[in-house]
Amino acid sequence: MRATETTKTGTRTHAVAKTLTVEEKLNGSIIAAFFAVGALVGLWSFASLVGGLIAAGGPVGLAKGYILALTGL
Repeated sequence: MRATETTKTGTRTHAVAKTLTVEEKLNGSIIAAFFAVGALVGLWSFASLVGGLIAAGGPVGLAKGYILALTGL
């Protein structure tokens, strides 16, 4: 944030330091935690998909196993 001061000889601009309140720091930490949990869920789902592809023998085997599990045949 910058503060502007106008005098008869000209305009001076100087920086104003802003300190964060405890509430703002806490809100930032909560937001960061939500992003971290979302990233972990995404990585876990990707790892599960890759593991399923490997266990089923490829995408065709995975699709066949998925259809068999849904229909119960």
